[in-house]
Amino acid sequence: MITGPATKITNLGAVKIVLGTRRFLMYLAFVAAFALVTVMTVNVFLT
Repeated sequence: MITGPATKITNLGAVKIVLGTRRFLMYLAFVAAFALVTVMTVNVFLT
């Protein structure tokens, strides 16, 4: 649910066109990292 809007294929196509390949890959890395950090944080507080 966290990364859903950030990883829709149509949105990704538009972001890649605007940012270029290198920045697009950085964007994907930050989305993945944020999702992992969020999951770990929520997991700590709920367990």
